[in-house]
Amino acid sequence: MKVRARFYPIMLITISLFLAAATHGSAQSKAWMTPGEIMTALKPGQWVKLEGGVQKDFSVWCKELKILTGDFLDDEWSISMIVKKVDPEKQQVQIMQLLVKFKQDAEYQAGLKGFSDVKAGMYLDVDGTYLKDGTFLAKQVEDESIKLVEKPETANEADIKGKVEKVDPANNTLTIMGITVRITDTTKSRSVIK
Repeated sequence: MKVRARFYPIMLITISLFLAAATHGSAQSKAWMTPGEIMTALKPGQWVKLEGGVQKDFSVWCKELKILTGDFLDDEWSISMIVKKVDPEKQQVQIMQLLVKFKQDAEYQAGLKGFSDVKAGMYLDVDGTYLKDGTFLAKQVEDESIKLVEKPETANEADIKGKVEKVDPANNTLTIMGITVRITDTTKSRSVIK
């Protein structure tokens, strides 16, 4: 009995210290980064996923940015946004200033049966490859226009995933798929690298 009486308090202290250390460590890793820290952490060729508001000049003011790690394939780029123009002859659309071409064997989802179902004003989620010529080659297309009904402000929002092309710390901007993304004081970002 005396051994148990001594063992339990030591065990409780040990567990408490372990939990306190784990909580303290996770709290540090979840701290939001400042714009300066974000700009320092970003490098060309690095994969990111971001959400933000589209401006009149077609730039994006970033609301949330995730710095991604791991191995990504060239066809894991994505953009979710309103379709600005549709060119049925060339089977391509314009999203912001980005020209999106559709692979002949592209996979259509969420009610889309083919390119002929794609219309200007739709909110599409497009997955594929950003090409060296500055165009996007879509392999998978999903109609997410229901978001416009559920949350009308979605019409002015963009979700983008891809490689950083350029970082401009002096202006707090990065470029991805030819789109200028501004990091602001309200941008939320957590480093998954630290």
